[in-house]
Amino acid sequence: MYIFLENRQHERISEIVGDDAEESFVSACEAAPVGSVMRGVQRYGDTMLNELQLRRFVRELLQLPDEKKTELICRVTEMAQQAAACGGYLFFSGD
Repeated sequence: MYIFLENRQHERISEIVGDDAEESFVSACEAAPVGSVMRGVQRYGDTMLNELQLRRFVRELLQLPDEKKTELICRVTEMAQQAAACGGYLFFSGD
């Protein structure tokens, strides 16, 4: 999975290439409740979150139990916070 932080003009600011060995991010998304923003991020599809969706997404990530907050999930949370703060987007490109 590729994760891109984009500004309002869809210019890429930063990126993450790949999940960690345990697939902690994708696994957390697949285990998220139906109807959550996290659940909408697909392993094999593309997903783009806007500023409003990002606020909810960040809350969901922050509510994960501490043992689920891997280094990768913390990095995704930071990117989502940055995207929301600049009115940008987080784009997920599945494998």
